[in-house]
Amino acid sequence: MSENMEHWRGRTVDDRFPLESYLGGSDHSAVYLTLLHGGAGDSRKAAIKLIPAESAQAERQLLRWNAARNLNHPNLIRVFEAGRCEMEGRAVLYVVEEYAEENLSQILPERALTAEETRGMLPPVLGALRYLHEQGLAHGHIQPSNIMAIGEQVKLSSDALAENGSPGATTRAYDQREYDQREYDPPEAATGEASAAGDVWQLGMTLVEVLTQHLPAWDRGKPSAPDLPVSVGEPFREIAGHCLQVEPQDRWTVPQILSRVQPGRPVPVPSTTHVEEIGPPAIPPTTSAKWLYFLLLAVVLAIVVFLIARPKPSSPAPEVQSTQGQQGGTSGNSSPASTSADIASQPKPSAATPGEAKAVDEGVPANPHGGDVVRRVIPEVSMRARRTIHGTIKVRVKTEVDAAGNVTEAQFESSGQSKYFSRLAMDAAREWKFVPAHAGESGPREWTLQFAFSRGRTEASVVRTKR
Repeated sequence: MSENMEHWRGRTVDDRFPLESYLGGSDHSAVYLTLLHGGAGDSRKAAIKLIPAESAQAERQLLRWNAARNLNHPNLIRVFEAGRCEMEGRAVLYVVEEYAEENLSQILPERALTAEETRGMLPPVLGALRYLHEQGLAHGHIQPSNIMAIGEQVKLSSDALAENGSPGATTRAYDQREYDQREYDPPEAATGEASAAGDVWQLGMTLVEVLTQHLPAWDRGKPSAPDLPVSVGEPFREIAGHCLQVEPQDRWTVPQILSRVQPGRPVPVPSTTHVEEIGPPAIPPTTSAKWLYFLLLAVVLAIVVFLIARPKPSSPAPEVQSTQGQQGGTSGNSSPASTSADIASQPKPSAATPGEAKAVDEGVPANPHGGDVVRRVIPEVSMRARRTIHGTIKVRVKTEVDAAGNVTEAQFESSGQSKYFSRLAMDAAREWKFVPAHAGESGPREWTLQFAFSRGRTEASVVRTKR
């Protein structure tokens, strides 16, 4: 099925959503980059997922996607549209959602997360899970490929949700590195039901994997919990141990995990179990109002300081959205060090997180020997992403330029190990513009652009390779 759907690039879904580049897929789905048009004539990137509509579960899946459109949490991937259409005479379901630049499954082949990065990743994921569980929903697919990054926000996928206790959704994550969902499923998964306790088990499996690059060893044929590697330190060892309890009622709840990750918060005790509270007692009623006043005052002051002190972008920041799949060229590494612009180290999201701005210089050559450049575009990287860089990350992009000076084709000559910085470089390279061809020049011209990312700045240079 996926092989057939890979060739739909250039077509339009439901007369509204153009299929741009192919991002990835599985044996029963395909994901494309598309454009979501706004009321003011503007548009932004989005991801559109296509699955066959012939299965008995199709109508139920469409209902789930439409229900997900009403969810509102800063750490959940937004679902914009869902519907049914025909493509080449075949009935297809589609869902349009935020486009994420990267997900954890793309980082783990390179390295495990540090303890500090894991502490940064957990609260957003747990916050989204708590919200879903409070809505009577279960995620059912907690795994690295469904923990995503959009700008400086960590987000959880939301296209495969199910009601707590109901049969789980059949769709899986669409990712270049295909995971077998059964490896993350809890012991009770044979019932086919999604549950909050099942999400907690999957979170425990994922937590061990992001710290070690491997799932914990576990024999499903035995009534014992998985073995935790000795390299998993506290507090993650304790959290994983309480998540990976064979009996669902013995597992910690999401609020309990949050209190362990963020000490100082009282732990709600579920009414169905007897769990001793962890952490200090709640603030006495006689003093809670005063502390609440000071807390609100501190938040207001922090927001004012942030708005005054934050750097102003040199141009309006375009909205950037999920790598439900990842577009890019061949991999290579010509830099002494590289990074994944770690999604785990992102700050806690706010209501208005800016995307990456681009610094645009008109009529300025990129370097004295690189020919006449009419416009160069340099990615502006957030300080949070820059702090993950060690050394210099170099990305080289070969561009093909038409007679008018516009970039018509771009491909990587060397993309490094970080898809995040490679994507920034590729997006910027496509927006460069060169002087028109001279009289007598025919055929495409080529320039190679090099972007060098370091903690202090981003540099760009250009060399003409074909006249």
